[in-house]
Amino acid sequence: MDPAIERPRHFWSNSPSSASSVQAVAGQVAVFHSSFDAVGGAAHVSLDGLISQAAVRPVLWDVAVRRFASPSYHGTNRHQLVARMDSARRAYAKAFVAIQKSVKDVDAAAILSHSSESDVAQLALELFDQPTSTADDKGRVSQFIDLIHHYHGVFDVLSQAGDFGYLPVIWGGVKLLLMFAKNKRELLSKVTDMLIEIGWSLSRIEVYAALFPTARMVELISMLYAAVADFLQDVVLHFAHKSTVRKVLSSFVRPFEERFGRAMDRISRLVRCIESDALALHALQTRSMAQRQMVDAALHHHHVQATLSSLPLPPHPLGPRSPSTPSPSNIFPDLFHQIRHLLFHNFPSQATYHESLAATYSVTARAWEKWFAVEQRYLPSSAVAAVSLDDPDRNGNKDNNNNRSTVGKARLSHGLCDAPDYQHALQWAAQQRRLTPHIPSAYLIWAQGMTVHTALASLIFQVLQQRPGVVAEHNLDMDTFKRAASSVKRLWDLFVYLMKVLGGSLIYISIGSAGPDEFALVEKFVNTVRNWEGPPIWVTLIHPYHDGFVGMEEATDLDGLYDVHPSLCVTDALHHVLMLELDIHQVDSTIQTVLWEAVWRETRYASVGVSLTLVVDAIQRSAEELSRQQQELRHEARGPVLGDTERELWVAAVQEWINDPVASNELRELVQRHLDIVDLALPHDIRAAINRHLKRLVLVRIDEDKASSFASRSMTQIQRSRVWERMKEAIRPAAEVMFCGTILDVVADTLDSYATMPCQTEGQAGLVVMKLMNERFGRDGTWNLSMSLDEQLMVQGIMRAIIAGFEDTLDALSEPEGVEEGSDYI
Repeated sequence: MDPAIERPRHFWSNSPSSASSVQAVAGQVAVFHSSFDAVGGAAHVSLDGLISQAAVRPVLWDVAVRRFASPSYHGTNRHQLVARMDSARRAYAKAFVAIQKSVKDVDAAAILSHSSESDVAQLALELFDQPTSTADDKGRVSQFIDLIHHYHGVFDVLSQAGDFGYLPVIWGGVKLLLMFAKNKRELLSKVTDMLIEIGWSLSRIEVYAALFPTARMVELISMLYAAVADFLQDVVLHFAHKSTVRKVLSSFVRPFEERFGRAMDRISRLVRCIESDALALHALQTRSMAQRQMVDAALHHHHVQATLSSLPLPPHPLGPRSPSTPSPSNIFPDLFHQIRHLLFHNFPSQATYHESLAATYSVTARAWEKWFAVEQRYLPSSAVAAVSLDDPDRNGNKDNNNNRSTVGKARLSHGLCDAPDYQHALQWAAQQRRLTPHIPSAYLIWAQGMTVHTALASLIFQVLQQRPGVVAEHNLDMDTFKRAASSVKRLWDLFVYLMKVLGGSLIYISIGSAGPDEFALVEKFVNTVRNWEGPPIWVTLIHPYHDGFVGMEEATDLDGLYDVHPSLCVTDALHHVLMLELDIHQVDSTIQTVLWEAVWRETRYASVGVSLTLVVDAIQRSAEELSRQQQELRHEARGPVLGDTERELWVAAVQEWINDPVASNELRELVQRHLDIVDLALPHDIRAAINRHLKRLVLVRIDEDKASSFASRSMTQIQRSRVWERMKEAIRPAAEVMFCGTILDVVADTLDSYATMPCQTEGQAGLVVMKLMNERFGRDGTWNLSMSLDEQLMVQGIMRAIIAGFEDTLDALSEPEGVEEGSDYI
């Protein structure tokens, strides 16, 4: 036992030493914290609840731990270790004195003091290397020589730990034994077999001593040394007897095997004891390693979580960018590159889609701030303004708008727009980063050809970028993301799990196309909000009008509430594609498709306003011209005629009908829905034709100096308006053919009916004209049925407008900077 450790008292002892070394825990077993404790004595560590205090252990168990685990050598307590070798010291002295007194034929003291391993080996070879030696004898000596180094390996531990050498007595005893038995071949073989057996045992003890260099191991080796030394002493004294008769009688009364077999049994028992101790030490070491691994794992987990949580947020999606601005791929560790690779498996081109799109849109972002504010007025999606939807406003009225659906803690802002402004998604992301950075947010700009898988993967990865610590906190390993990416269902489950464990989230989804994947994504989010059980979430959905989308009956028609002026949205889209052609932004084919689709979609949608304006102008012009013609018919006395008063009432009533919100919305809806014959997606042949023309423009008009300046330039409002005016001129011819071909006839028929109903007042005229115009310009009216169904009219008109727009955009960006900024139009 280590002298530094007081012999353990019973844990019920009342002595002061017991009270100081044993900690009694109320209602539990007394605890004795040992130096072998994996957590580190009595000072147990706690990492935010991850590491709990080690299990309570009884005192006797803990004392046993210290008994087995006390280190063998600490430098300053060598004298304490020597005290554990009393058995070896006594056996050494006893054997030395006894053999020296009994052996007179040789200098026993010199042999016991100076013999070595090589001396023993040399003597064994000489004894068995005789002509009369058999093959068994030679094999026996060979085996003996191979094993004697284990004697040195084990007992040298005592020499290293003690204050003198213990091995010479062992080598001297073996040497004397072989010398005395050299003429007794049978006894020599028996003695050698015993030494070989001891060597085999010591071979294992040597390993245990190296694996477990504890004070108890030194003590046990000391006892084993004493047993071997006693065995050698007894055998040497047996051979040292002078009387041959006494030797014969002794051998007859107690045969050699029986006389020295008990000594061998003692050695075997000590060997088994050491082996049992080694097993106990191994068990304790395994337990300690398991505890340390648990603590190390917890510390590593805590470190990884703290490191990930301290990572900076990705760069502002619309913030200023320079060559020194780090990209998200440079901020996050390789772990997130692996996660992104797994999430976008088989879709690598879309892995950085939103980052590249934000870099492209940032050039013209400032012009969209006021328009995003307009969208928020009709379709709010900011958690800052998320006071309870049932709270009354300043006038005491409750907000009953149907553009926000609330189910429990889930909110849905659902908008309809044939040409969603993708810039608003970036404005939304910037707003959330500025106003609610503590709430995870993610946006999705749907690209033509995108799938539900890549859409969900993008939302998940954006959330992970903002809350990287969740990966470590919730043990989201690579297998988690690999399994999630194996199916859309599992990907959705992971997305929902993140929304719940992060305490909610804000989602903004802008879709500019219609298809099965788009329908499925919208339906999933709408149903999720309706059935949500969890922390607050706010989902914003904006997509075109189409019967395939669910929830449209509760959605807000953004097209009917406001329009971003085409001079901004169309020229913005042209600018982005122009930068693409000039190779200012290197993006993949997915984003190239998005930018080209935006040019087509915005121009197509702007053609609705152009066409509606032509229709209204045609109706007004026809009403005035036809009324003048009616007055001329009065002089010829043919049919019903209009007097000056009737004509004025007619013109005013038609103007009133045009200004009526219901009638104007119906007229716009008819124009917009009829233009559905023009595909929302950009036809491949049209894109190829426009692209060829654009490449020729760039080749002829742009040099390297001009191209480099386009990366940071944005057009002024005056320049935008000039570009748009020329594009309108390119669209008008096709719009006139498609919508205005029969307007004169329809208005004439209306006027004829009006002339048969004399009206004396403005009120009478207004009611009559309202009824007549609604019948002819309504959904089932003559005009709607007479519109041209040749979609190529508008397709070619839009293509000519886009080509003209590229030409003027190039000219505008090539102008010297400093042109006065005009005010935007709302």
